[in-house]
Amino acid sequence: MTISLSFPLILASASPRRKELLRSVGLKFKIIPSDVDESYIAGESPQNHVRRLSRDKAALVANRYPKALVLGADTIVVIDDLILGKPKNRKQAREMLQKLSGRRHTVFTGFTIARVDSSISKTGVVRSAVQFKKISPEEMDWYVDGSEPYDKAGGYAAQGMGAYFIKAIRGSYTNVIGLPLSETLEGLHKIRVVQFR
Repeated sequence: MTISLSFPLILASASPRRKELLRSVGLKFKIIPSDVDESYIAGESPQNHVRRLSRDKAALVANRYPKALVLGADTIVVIDDLILGKPKNRKQAREMLQKLSGRRHTVFTGFTIARVDSSISKTGVVRSAVQFKKISPEEMDWYVDGSEPYDKAGGYAAQGMGAYFIKAIRGSYTNVIGLPLSETLEGLHKIRVVQFR
């Protein structure tokens, strides 16, 4: 079983999780990270924020490689209308986990598939709800003392030790990791660039 694409694919992200997810379904691709300003615009909704950033990331690389398909993505964690980015230190990681402890939050991922030569630009946004267990101070110390929280939106990894905190997910699990695989492959299929063999 293989999945083949009509054009070369570039992942415009350095995320190890996105790389692993794409490889898990047999896709071959190059990685060319897209360095865009991820600042929030006042009044921008979470959906519009990830939509805009995924488009910007894809466009930056697609303009340099017009014959390739480029996949750009952006994932955020939202609770109480507050967007949680990646914690920079132990204090921030702990504050994020305290907000999430025992509560439900939302994970949004925007993804864009672009190819300049074919004027292809398809963007989608996927939303998942995640319910956390109540995290004890001892569990919080254990987690923030490790390296896992510090390059993850919301300060946890659903596919790593952070899975211990997750009681339930409503929606796409791969979206919570960083890329909604089903919707991404469906997007490639709709623009007729993917074949399943």
